Parts: sequence; C-alpha cells; structure tokens
Amino acid sequence: MKKSISAAIFALALTVSVTASAQGFMFNKSLQLGMRGADVTALQNYLADAGFFNVAATGYFGSVTKRAVVAFQLANNLPGTGFVGVLTRGVLNSSPVATTPTPGATCPTGFTCTATTPTSPTLVGSEGFAEVRVSPVVTNNPNVQTNIDVPVYAVEFKAKQSDILVERINLLVAVTQAGSLENPATLVNKVTIKDGSTVIASVPVNSSSFSKDTSVTPNQYYLQIAGLGVKVSKDTLKTLTVTFDTNSIDSDRVVTVGVYGQSGIRTVDGRGISSYNALSDTRVHTFKKPGTSQSSVRSDAVTVYSMNYRVSRTGNGAEKVLTSTFAVKSETGRSKITAVKVSIATTSTYTNSSTLPSNVYLYDGSTLIDARSVTSLASPATVTFDLNNYSVYVEQDTTKTFTIRADFPSNTATGTTVSTAVTEVTYEKPNGSSETQTGLNIAGPYHYLAPVVPQFGKVSSSATVIKNGANAQPTGIEAKFVATVTAQGGPINTGTLQAVIQLVNVNSGAVASTSTTTAVVESGLATFPEGAVKNAEFTAFFGTTSIPSTGVYKAVIAKVLWTPTGGSQVAQTQGFELMDTASVTY
Repeated sequence: MKKSISAAIFALALTVSVTASAQGFMFNKSLQLGMRGADVTALQNYLADAGFFNVAATGYFGSVTKRAVVAFQLANNLPGTGFVGVLTRGVLNSSPVATTPTPGATCPTGFTCTATTPTSPTLVGSEGFAEVRVSPVVTNNPNVQTNIDVPVYAVEFKAKQSDILVERINLLVAVTQAGSLENPATLVNKVTIKDGSTVIASVPVNSSSFSKDTSVTPNQYYLQIAGLGVKVSKDTLKTLTVTFDTNSIDSDRVVTVGVYGQSGIRTVDGRGISSYNALSDTRVHTFKKPGTSQSSVRSDAVTVYSMNYRVSRTGNGAEKVLTSTFAVKSETGRSKITAVKVSIATTSTYTNSSTLPSNVYLYDGSTLIDARSVTSLASPATVTFDLNNYSVYVEQDTTKTFTIRADFPSNTATGTTVSTAVTEVTYEKPNGSSETQTGLNIAGPYHYLAPVVPQFGKVSSSATVIKNGANAQPTGIEAKFVATVTAQGGPINTGTLQAVIQLVNVNSGAVASTSTTTAVVESGLATFPEGAVKNAEFTAFFGTTSIPSTGVYKAVIAKVLWTPTGGSQVAQTQGFELMDTASVTY
C-alpha cells in the first residue's frame, strides 16, 4: 500500500533544525490566542528561527502567531489547532523542528511527499494605504449595566490601491471614578477585538497590562494589541470592534476609549510598507453599579384582533385560544419578571363557570411559562401568574413579548364574549429588590364563543370615487369588501349574512353615512358548509346627498349580521379592523 507523509516530516534530517533546549527555554505551560508574556515571546522566537513566524516577536499571541503554530503543528504531524498544549510542547522541548525542505531533498521510496509551507494572508496590489475612521456602530453609552462583551469602540478600515493588513492598535483607555483617574484594570478584566462575530484577539487584563504615559497631563493609560493580522481586500471596508469584560464595581465609572498616540494604528500595504494612523475621536461610557433596573409594560406591536372561536360541545370546548399579548421592555439594567396579574372580563353574566375560561396560560414567545385555573366568579375574574421559580429575564434595552391564551370548557354559554387584560407586573432588580407596576390596563379585544361560528378573513377592500357626465363630476363613493367565510361547528346561512358599512371622514373620525348590504355569494349556495372556505362580497354606494362635504374618506365594516342554521341571528361588531379600505379624496 502506498504511504503518504508530509515532506516537512521527512525533511527533518535534511534541513536546518532548531530545538527549544538549544534556545535555553523550556515550555512548561499551555499557550493560546489572547495570551501574552515571556512564554509567548519565546514561542515566537522559536517559530521565527524555524521559519514559521516572519515578524518581530511581540509577546502577544495573536492571529499571526496562531497561524504560525498551526503550520508548525502540521509540519510535525500534529493536529493543526493553534493551541500549544501537551503534545505541541513536547515537540517544542525535545524534537527537532523542520523548516521548508531544502532544494534537492528526495522522498523516501514508497512514500508520496507533500511540502508544507507556512502561510500568512496574501496581500494583493502595489503600494497603498488605509482610510481609517471611528465607526458609528458603537456610540456613547451613559448607562452600561452589563459586564460581559460590552462594545466600547470600533474602527473602520478601507483598503485603497492595494490590500492592507491591520497589524496593531494602541488602545487608549481612561477610567475615572468621581473624577479621579485610575488604572483601567480596576474595571476591565478582558479586552477583545472582533471582526464581526469572529474573535481576532482576546487579552486578559491585570494591573500591569496597561502602560502609563506620565509625560502628559492627565496621565494616559494604553494597551498595545499587536499581531492582529486582519486582511482588508482592496476597495473593501472592514470594521473591528473592541469589547470589554469588566469586574464588579461599588460605584459608577466613566470610561473613555480611543486610540493612543500619533502612531496608534499600524497597517501594512501590498508592498509590505507600514503606515501609521491616529484617531482623535473617542467614545465615552458610564458603567453603572449593578442593582438598578427599570421596566415598562405596554401593548405589543402586533395587534390581536377579535376572533370567533368554536366551542365543541362533545369534545374539550376551545383550547388555548389566543386572547391578548403584552410587551415588557427593560429600560435600564436586567429585569426578572416574577408575577403577572391578569383580569378576565366578559359581557355574559357572572353566575357560573360556563361564562369563564377554565384555565389561563402565559407564554414567553412560543414557550409556556405558567398556567392558572380560573376559580373566581367575581366581575372581573383575576388570576396571578407566579414566576418566582422561573428564569424569565428581560435584558437591558430589549423588549420581550408575552402571550395570554385560555381554555374554555364544553359548556361555555353560547354567545359568551371574553377579553383578557394585564393589570399588574412585578419584576426583580439585579440587587434583589422588587417593583410592581400597578394600574395597568393592557387589554385585548373581546372574542366571541359559540358551538357554531363563522371565521372571517380579508380578501380585498376598496373605496372608489364614481364620476359621471361630460365633466366627470363625482356622484358618490362605492365601497366593496370581499371576505372569506369559514363555517366552524355547523353551516351558516347565506341569505341572512349582512354587513353594516360606514363611510368615515378620515380627518375628523365622524361617520358621514351608513349602509346595510346583503352578501353576494356564489350562485345556488344556501349555506356556507362546515369547514368549507367561501367568498362573500359586500358592496355599498354612498351618493352625493349622503356625503356632507368634500374631504378624505374611507369605508369600514361596523357590524356583520350572521345566522347559524337553526339558530338565532348574531350581530358581531368587532374583528373587522383589517377590512378598512384605503382613503380616497372626494
């Protein structure tokens, strides 16, 4: 069987080799992206001597160092992970390391050899430069209440005339407490640089990480992050974002972030020429002491419209029907929702449970959080969802939408209409204290429940100004609505299906005229069969005499009259808001 090995392995005996012991350094700890120190410097020197690292040692394990480690590992038949662990340290400390095979080296009989050559980003183009500016993706934040991966600064690089390589950023960081400057390490414990979601560098921070420039007043602290090796292709734009992880603090800190010095950013063009840039713009953030949060409760952006729900007399009634939604936004800090109080209103008489839902459910999106039985017969009935044992968090500056659903038993009275409303929300702050927002009334619409119901859907709606005569004078407005009708639980009569249509002045909201019209359905259709989806068309004409003045008008369905076969007529006044026509000028 033919064997295959890397030419870099077989060439060990044919090339110039270097060992760690020859350099007088033993690698005793694992090394990885983001680390810095003497071990990293020794690693970079070792890799440079072996031909894998072609820049000056910086002591920082960045992306360039990682690529060199991967090439070294592959050349030594190790997994190319970029992590210097036990296996890699064993090779560094005791085994010869191959450089690129020397010319004339031959492959042993029975083997196929493939040369392994260390690679770094290939720059295309001649002499060029980078346009550098502060990116607007990170803005000043006067209310930072998180401490993980907080965006504090961002820099845009645009490569001109050639590809460019971003190699170094000297990060200026000023941290003040009550106006007094302090070492940034009192707050910051890690600095990360990202290209989108990709981590380019991650630097753990301690009290000696920041350099201090005492030649200026006030003194300046800065952190050099070198060896980034981020390629920006010619005529493209790339944004690098700086984020902080921070320690717990006992008082607020004001943090100013920028670029240190006139040579604070170093880039390399397609000819290998370095350029240096300075940026004067800074970003200022206030990191707040944990413990405070403020939430607001409001209607959700998605409107819930009135619906007709069929109640099965022989089955489980109506289960988990949507009744309303609400939204919670945490304005400051992180909030944990611990209780939600819901009011249940009905137009039926509160005499027994047949007019109330049997259970009410609270959902976070599509996830069920809590369920409560309805036991009160008061008007209105109330339930309180206890969420203390659940982790229902709303992060700072985010909004979470909650949904309320309900079960209705099989004996629910025909014609019951029910609405749910959120009246109180309690949330816990990061310091453990709680706050309750009372006096709320975030209500959904009334929903109609019966054994037989039609469900209506919009097909189209229009309002048209009708003109006649040689001068095309307006003679009125024609309103036309086409809706789907789906009978649930039994058939619905077609001959008694009517709509009350109103012409409304858009500016004043006043009703200019009203017309009642019978639905036009397909020929010969006496009933809407159960489960079938059929169209019904309603048309009304409002003549000049019924329109009091010129203006902007729209047509709306104010009421629909429908009758289940063998039942009584129902006048439905809600659930047709989506049927409104567009406005017309008359």
